[in-house]
Parts: sequence; C-alpha cells; structure tokens
Amino acid sequence: MAQTTIIRNGTFFDGSGKPGRKADLLLREGKVVEIFDQAPPLEEALSLDATGKWVMPGFLDIHTHYDAEVEVMPGLEESVRHGVTTVVFGNCSLSNAVGTEQDMLELFSRVENMPTDILKKWIKDKITWKTTHEYYEHLDKLPVGPNIASFIGHSNVRIAAMGFERSLRVHKPEAEEMKKMENIVSEAMEAGYLGLSIDMLPFHRILGEKNAAFKGISVPSQQARLPEYRRLANIVRRFNRVLQATPNAVDKISVLKLLGLSAGIFRKPLRTTIVAALDTKSDQKIHRLATFLADMANTLLRSNVRWQALAEPFLNYADGPITPLFEEFPSTVKAIGASSDERKAMFKDPSFRKQFKKDWMAWGTSVFHRRLDDMWVDKSPNPGHIGKNIAQIAREAGKNPLEHLMDLLAEYDTDFRWYSAVANHRPRQRVRLLAHRTTIPGFNDSGAHNVNMAFQDGSLQVLKQALEYPDILPVELAIYRMTKNGRRLVGF
Repeated sequence: MAQTTIIRNGTFFDGSGKPGRKADLLLREGKVVEIFDQAPPLEEALSLDATGKWVMPGFLDIHTHYDAEVEVMPGLEESVRHGVTTVVFGNCSLSNAVGTEQDMLELFSRVENMPTDILKKWIKDKITWKTTHEYYEHLDKLPVGPNIASFIGHSNVRIAAMGFERSLRVHKPEAEEMKKMENIVSEAMEAGYLGLSIDMLPFHRILGEKNAAFKGISVPSQQARLPEYRRLANIVRRFNRVLQATPNAVDKISVLKLLGLSAGIFRKPLRTTIVAALDTKSDQKIHRLATFLADMANTLLRSNVRWQALAEPFLNYADGPITPLFEEFPSTVKAIGASSDERKAMFKDPSFRKQFKKDWMAWGTSVFHRRLDDMWVDKSPNPGHIGKNIAQIAREAGKNPLEHLMDLLAEYDTDFRWYSAVANHRPRQRVRLLAHRTTIPGFNDSGAHNVNMAFQDGSLQVLKQALEYPDILPVELAIYRMTKNGRRLVGF
C-alpha cells in the first residue's frame, strides 16, 4: 500500500451499528486518518474507486487454532482473504505459550485433528521460549498477516504445574501445584494475554504418543474441578480479562457453573465467552435454553456471558470413523487411536460391533444425531455409494443400516468418506442466533479440523445472511457484531 491512499465513493460502515453512508476515506501508513463526504483531489495519494462496494473495519475471528500454523505460514491467508484482520488463538484450553513440542503434539493432534506428521514438521525446533512473555515476544517477530492475540490454555498450564501424567490423572492439585498455575496465569495476564481458556468437554482427547496409557483420555483441563477453575478465573477477573470456555455438551450443569463464574454480585463480572450456541439436530430446543440461561445470568446475576454462534451449517466430514463426532462413543474412542488395520479388525469383531451398536443406540444427551439417513457419502471405493446416504445404501444392499455401516467401515476404513450437517441446518434459526443479544459470531475453528470442518469464511457468511434476512440481522448490525462489539468483548 502506498504511503497515502484514498478510498473513494464506497458505502462506508464504521462498525458502530449505524447504517452505511457514501464516504471517502484517507489512509496514511495503513491507518484511517480522515473521513470525508467527498474528499478533495490529492495528487500524491493512490486513489482506489470503491463505487458499488462496501468499506468497513476488518473482522475479528474470535475462535481460531492457528497456534501451530502461524509458525510456518504466518500470513494466515485463509483468514485474511475473507476480510479478517485480527485472529485469536489459544482457545479450548490449548496454546503454544507454555510447554514442550511433545506437549503440543499430545494436545493439538487429536483434539483439533491435525495430522501428527505435519504438526511435527510445523513445530520442530520452533519452541525456543520459556515464559509466556517470551512467547509474545516471539510472535512479535513473525511476519504475520493479521493482528494476533492469544488466550493462555489451561491444559498447558496444568501440564506445566503438575507434570503430564498427574495433569491427566489427578483432579485436585496439591497446594504447590495450584500456586504454580496461578503464577503462570498471572504472568500471562501481565504479559497482555486476552485471558484464560478452559475446556470441560470430555470428547477432547490426548494423542497418546508419549504414553499409550493416556491415548484417548480427556485433556488436562477437563480433569480439573470447579474450585480450580474458580481460582484461575478470579485472576482473570482481577485483570479484567476474558474467560473462554467449552462446557460439557452432555452435562448441562457445566453451563450453570460457567454462568456462576461470570456472576458479578458483590464483585466485578467476569467477561466470558462460551463455545457454542448451536441449533442441533439432536436437540432443536437446546439453543433456546442456552440463550435463555445467559439472559437470566446477565440480568439477575450481573454476569457478562456471550455464547459464540456459528454463521454456517455445522457441516462435518468424516474419514471412516475418524471424526470428532465419534469421540462421544466409548467404542470408537479406541478405534480413532488405532491403526487402519486395527480399525478394520475391530469393525469385523463381533464383540466390538456389539459395543458400537450399544453406544449408537444409547439413550441420553448426544451431540451427534445418529441418523443414518442423514449421513451422506462423499468418497468411496464403490462409486455407486457416492451421493447417497447410509440408510439408502443399506436398503439397496438388503442390510440393516447400522450393521451395514459397520461393514463399510470394516472394509474401507478411511477410504470411505461421509458427511453430515449436525447443527445450524435451519437458516432462520441460525440467523436468529447470530443476532441474539447473548451471542457473538465465532466458533469458526479456523486452522483446525481442516479435513473435517473449519469455517474461515464465517465473517463473509454473516454478511451473506444479513443480506438474505435483513428483518432479523440488518447489515449494519452484522458488521458491528463482527468488529466493534467483538473487540469490546475481548478488550481491544
């Protein structure tokens, strides 16, 4: 960009929630210095004609997992090209700020479904920092595309304070271990971190390369209990920072605990963002309960809670049984951590099939809808499968649908690729969530799950839906929620 630039004739949205207006913007050194109804001629300036275009602040992506990718591709172009100028990582209790290369592999590889061999290449010999402050100094030296900021991940903090094995086995830390965690979090806040991320979701699991005994066990943050979360959250509150939390999707009490942590009765409210408010197929009323509870907490308890709302259908792809959706089944937890030959043998074994069927048919709260007529084949060694759902393929084969799914996985393993939209499938409900006073656009998971799901274009999808449903989400409100409102929440 030239030293002086003028953008003329665009429809300018300032991010405040006001409607767009015709305006010219003068920029020097990449920063807006003046806004005109009609700018005078400026011969020394590069002039850009924005006739018929929108001009607005860059978007904030509040939920990414670029912690490893930024080390090798710091431009983060897959976000920048969608209008994102600020990204936040260190989410879901995982960050690179504290720990070793092996810790990063154990935490990120399975939780975020990053191929282990690629992740090893990305972070090999990269972790030269010893403190949270040194990590931020390291990030300052990278030729990054967008602005970057980070939470400190609770799982990393727990490993640093308790050691790898104790962080996964012990629910209540010793007093000395707790004090060490508090010191690390305090140091991170002093260094300028956005806050702390915690994870209560049991489906986020350890790789188990370091010690096979821990393969598939839930991440360290999930092993903690409320008193530990509370003590660390109080540090975040003291620094007026943000708690990012992932509740237990099958235990609604975990949400109540988070609302209580945020409460501001006789104390300062704790800014809290929770992943995520979704219109799930398995429970099409749960998103209403989520926003209702947040409303009540914000009103009666003086909490400051915002659910993250995804702008798109929550479309998930699976390579055979390798999918975050199957992490909720005890049987496939073992299969996901096995080799291809081992998985094929499992799905042929009568005892494993019996357990898988039991898991599939189990009554109770579930994230995955388990509808075989809504699991669609994207790739298969049998071309006749492509474009059909599992129930249809089974019917054509004269088989029981669930039995036939196990047959297909036993035969093809990851060569059998399927997909399903498990949430956010109803457009108007999805947009209502985006517009709700207790939500903020987020949960894009940019940089993670790229073979399963990732929504780096989330901001543009918000704008698209604002155009389609202006009665629910006017364009100027959509822009406000992705710019000024989001930055206000995280403290920019």
